[in-house]
Amino acid sequence: MVADHAVASMIHIHNGDVVASLASKSGIPGEHVAYRESLVTGAVTPGDAWIETRARALAERYSEDLLRTRTSLLEQEQFLDAAPSKGEIVLWFEHDLFCLMHLVHLLQRFGAARVTLVWCPVPISENDERGLHLLFESRTAVTPAMARIAGEVWRAYTSPEAGALNAWLERDTPEFPFLREGLTLHASRFPSTRNGLGALEQHALELVATGTNDFASLFDAVSARVPRYGFGDTEVWQILQGISWCAVPLLTLNGTPPKAILTVTPAGMNVLSAEVDNLAVNDPDTWLGGVHLTKENVWRYDGARLSRQPAS
Repeated sequence: MVADHAVASMIHIHNGDVVASLASKSGIPGEHVAYRESLVTGAVTPGDAWIETRARALAERYSEDLLRTRTSLLEQEQFLDAAPSKGEIVLWFEHDLFCLMHLVHLLQRFGAARVTLVWCPVPISENDERGLHLLFESRTAVTPAMARIAGEVWRAYTSPEAGALNAWLERDTPEFPFLREGLTLHASRFPSTRNGLGALEQHALELVATGTNDFASLFDAVSARVPRYGFGDTEVWQILQGISWCAVPLLTLNGTPPKAILTVTPAGMNVLSAEVDNLAVNDPDTWLGGVHLTKENVWRYDGARLSRQPAS
């Protein structure tokens, strides 16, 4: 727990506008801002082209104007660059994959700055004003060990070689709760050795095949089955589009969310039963962290490790 000392300023970074607004209205001192990114989306490849790469990924995924997205990211980068000079930085995040990658990115970015953490296993937005104050008062200082681990994990997550993540799938890190579970969830997004589907694609097809045929119900069911991905409806819809808008569709989509109707195709049933490997009929072309999955660069997950393997 961190004692409240007077500081020149305090910056609160929240994983979303809802909590940023709630915390600000609750009277918690300091400036409250939302971190607007989606580091589970598109290419995550640090370097000179970082802003352009992320702007294109986000604009495409969320159907946003590229110029507006690029400008927003540049303004956010400038804000983050200036934040350490303003005093204490308080990071507010939850135990899910979506939040985890943002937290890891910010921890390694802020380095030796004065950073404290509200790291919550349940949705922060479920708290009332008193609950938010209690979370704030019980925030903990980020230790050098946690910051070091974040840097190592960020390098593994952004590596073009998915195998760099394996060390983090095999060990617990007491200094960093939820890290192993979160990275295991990320690994499960890679094509499986069983049938070439990622875990969320597998869950979605199973649910549709057993009668969950409208998108709103499917999203609720997927979120209940694997709640710690932390993905919103846009991310889930994109996953469904990925197995529908391909050479051999596994799913048909009629309409748009939330009323879209879903049907598993015969090919989808064959892949579900593992009679057919999805990568034998559909060439991958997607980014997971720093890994670009293509026909020539296939990484698979066997439930324990990631390895490069032939497509079929």
